[in-house]
Amino acid sequence: METAQNVVWDGIVRGYAPPDVLDIDPSLTLQTAEAAEVDPITYEVIRNSLQNINLEHGSTIQKLSISPITMIVRDFQCAILTEVGDVMFLGPYLLYLGNTLGLTTKWILENRSASPGIEDGDVFLSTDPYVGSSHQQDTGLTSPVFWGSELFCWVSNSVHYSDIGGPVPGSFCLMSQDIWQDPPCFPPMKLAEGGKVRADMEDLFLRQSRLRDTVGMDLHAALAGLSVARGRILKLIERYGAETVKAVMKRTLDAGERAFQEKLDMIPDGRWSERVYTEASVPGDPGIYVSQINITKEGDTLYIDNEGSSPQVGSINNTYAGLVGATLAPLTIMLAYDLGGVSGGVSRRVKFRPVPGTITCCDYPGAVSAAGVFNMPMVVATATGAVAKMVACADPPLREKAIAMADAQAYGGWIFSGLNQYGQFFVGMSAGMAAGAIPASPGRDGVDTGGLFWVPGMEAANVEENELAWPVLTLYRRENSAGAAGAGMYRSGVGAEEAWVLHGTDHLDSQIYMNESFVKNQGLLGGNPGGRAFHRLKQQTDAAAQLAAGTVPQGLDQVSGDEVPLFYKGMPAVLDPTSMWTTNLPNFAGYGDPLDRDIAAIQIDLTDGKLSTKDALKVYGAVVNEAGQVDVDRTAEQRAMCRRERLAAATVGVSHA
Repeated sequence: METAQNVVWDGIVRGYAPPDVLDIDPSLTLQTAEAAEVDPITYEVIRNSLQNINLEHGSTIQKLSISPITMIVRDFQCAILTEVGDVMFLGPYLLYLGNTLGLTTKWILENRSASPGIEDGDVFLSTDPYVGSSHQQDTGLTSPVFWGSELFCWVSNSVHYSDIGGPVPGSFCLMSQDIWQDPPCFPPMKLAEGGKVRADMEDLFLRQSRLRDTVGMDLHAALAGLSVARGRILKLIERYGAETVKAVMKRTLDAGERAFQEKLDMIPDGRWSERVYTEASVPGDPGIYVSQINITKEGDTLYIDNEGSSPQVGSINNTYAGLVGATLAPLTIMLAYDLGGVSGGVSRRVKFRPVPGTITCCDYPGAVSAAGVFNMPMVVATATGAVAKMVACADPPLREKAIAMADAQAYGGWIFSGLNQYGQFFVGMSAGMAAGAIPASPGRDGVDTGGLFWVPGMEAANVEENELAWPVLTLYRRENSAGAAGAGMYRSGVGAEEAWVLHGTDHLDSQIYMNESFVKNQGLLGGNPGGRAFHRLKQQTDAAAQLAAGTVPQGLDQVSGDEVPLFYKGMPAVLDPTSMWTTNLPNFAGYGDPLDRDIAAIQIDLTDGKLSTKDALKVYGAVVNEAGQVDVDRTAEQRAMCRRERLAAATVGVSHA
């Protein structure tokens, strides 16, 4: 057994952390030559062409896939990478996946260039979180683009596949204590050679799945995306020359690094930390665990560590790849918002100092499959809190780009399976999280049901699309209120809630249903924390009778029946035709003291029905008259009283002997 002293970050015992200079077999020739000069017009044409190629890559995947999680929610990412695997362009999809593609590609260069070799027309497939995936379901494909005999660049994508095997449908194995209880973990292997898919490797991958046809179609959609991107890049090289296109790629990365550096120059040196408490490593576990991210800025570099995180345990872990991706996502949103997806330059100024063996950076054989709905959103939220604190200390106008924390369980996590209305087995993941809230920022409220900020291209499925894909009927989908959760001088956007019943089937098995015991995000600089993500379920209801009578229930408390206790991580819940269940996607964190909120903004929320007069008084100290208008003078008096009460409550008593 290897000791701690000689374990390296090689993607085998620990996550893969690439060295500054990759160890690539000399038989592989890289194209590195670049033109000395590129005129500005040609530069812009090529740069925008590369960006559009990457967008077309993503559009191809979305149009050709058949699973709702890909074609509607867009739980995938695509990227163009340099010859050595540096990420250049990301699509407007799940941000942390793009950075994992860079790690996977670099590992392939170091570990596959000698055997079996890297050649024109190859496609490598990987589900290995210790190499680069965020969890096994986010399967990566990466393909070299050759010009002549030289490796020019790479095109890559990562797609969340509906089921890739393992003990439970959907492959989120909540009971796993280690990787051997997880779905299969495939290090990078050649799925295609010479432009042709290898039947043996395709069968090996698809054989694990309960949904061979669905996963197979999505796999070929991902392959088509690679083919389109590769062909477009070759056409670009044919027109402008390899050295000119390479010069644009390198200078675009350099420009992105300079733009990021300009932002860093607006931030004082310092150290910022965020800590998120979470629960239950496996179903039935009453434990509480800590995710912590620390950011140290020294001059022109950010240093990231996860010191303070709990030791790895159960199924609540992610690997080094997850740590990197989850941290770079909010850094990209808040410090590279003007780069149009050219985020590679950001990575050059971010150095990781990971603490291994933790839930935020586990060692092999830690279980990872559940990370997609539990640990990855948690680490994104933790990193967002640390980045937001840092950016809020910046000079204007950068400080206005700070985004308060999203909920650590922003996905709302509901994954279910069964026979659909056509008698076919399916695994579903609700796209409701795409209607989630965007948190508050300095200078502005968050966006109501604006989606997840770290998945810019995500869309919420229409109710009709959900009902077409799965045997369900949606009773309602509506926005939450703007109450105390996420309140502040600027409030969070409001989230959403939905209610469902079965339609066209006798039962559904819900493997994952998020029911938080406590709020897991903090407000920014005096803002209130957000709300709680939860599910509620009643059995033996009269919902069907009410529908038959022409009444649509508008809340779980409006139907009879027995409410089933649900937990943050619980055993699968069986839903039947008498069941009704609701999902709550909460408001996220607010910014600044709620007592400093502008009267006009409170009035708008009252007029729009997002705020009750009771909450206006309790949360914002706003006194509302009988006409529904905020009384300015009485509100000033009420707020002054609230501040005096705060000070009195915060006074430390003095003991007199």
